[in-house]
Amino acid sequence: MKKLTMVASLALVVALFAAPAFAFDVPLMKHHVTGSVTRIDNSTNTFTVTEDKTQKSYVFTAKDPGMLRAMSRGEHVRVAYAKHGTQLIASKAEPKSGDRTASRQ
Repeated sequence: MKKLTMVASLALVVALFAAPAFAFDVPLMKHHVTGSVTRIDNSTNTFTVTEDKTQKSYVFTAKDPGMLRAMSRGEHVRVAYAKHGTQLIASKAEPKSGDRTASRQ
């Protein structure tokens, strides 16, 4: 019985430590990225953001086409998005200048 309890406890600890590593792959879970808008493509309803920390580029599909009209290239934004298969769907992009009243949806 002690062995079973120890194995179950160890499995729980491993699962708790491994869960954050798999969080990015959970569909429909909201994620955020902060960076600069490097490209806006109105024809495909997409925009690209280069993340501040890693300099990795992410291509987002705007949930609302009006989102693209409200942003400009070079703007520093925080994007809320969900992953649908291989696509990143942005639900919100707000300026990261410290002014929270000018949020964009």
